[in-house]
Amino acid sequence: MKVVVDTMMWVSFSTFPHGFRGRLIEAALERRVRFFVSQYQLDEFVNTLLEHFELSRRFANNSRQTLEILAKSVPLPSRIPRFVERDPKDDAIVQTALSARADFLVTADQEILKLKKVGNVEIITAAEFSRRLGWSPD
Repeated sequence: MKVVVDTMMWVSFSTFPHGFRGRLIEAALERRVRFFVSQYQLDEFVNTLLEHFELSRRFANNSRQTLEILAKSVPLPSRIPRFVERDPKDDAIVQTALSARADFLVTADQEILKLKKVGNVEIITAAEFSRRLGWSPD
């Protein structure tokens, strides 16, 4: 199974690993799910840790290195089509899933979830992803 998770899932994994999202990513890795990210996501991930969570640059860089180990990086085209009407910054996340030829894009972003499916990529919530894995947080 090939999966792209949105940046906030990776932030949760790094900052609160024992929470639902962190444990879900661990469960997926145990089930040999292949994760993919783009340079855009890696940069957004580090910026979020630094600017919104005010974590140290060392923590952010170490977290990025971990993410680069857990997920394969995919290149994005120089011109990214519009997918998310209300938030064009999210277009890169959708394009990451398309470039990775992912089965699923996992997100909590309501604007991305409205798309439901783009190409062959099904867009689902973390709760739905856990059901697809047959994993329960209990």
